[in-house]
Amino acid sequence: MTDSAAVLGIDARELAGLTGVDLSEVPPPAAPEAVDAAALLWEARRLSAAQAQHIAELARSMRGDGAKGHFVNLPGS
Repeated sequence: MTDSAAVLGIDARELAGLTGVDLSEVPPPAAPEAVDAAALLWEARRLSAAQAQHIAELARSMRGDGAKGHFVNLPGS
């Protein structure tokens, strides 16, 4: 619940109330990964469709499952 709430940018207790989920205890803080994902999604809203497609292709190529190859020269690699 907390990670989903973080990605949506709302408090976990508010999300629980909106979805009808009964929280038996105070939710812990959101995981740092969820907070980072929320920030990334918020900033990505400014990208054009072509830019978002390029980023998606680059991410797939970095994972090794993209159809098109992109090579990234990272410092120290």
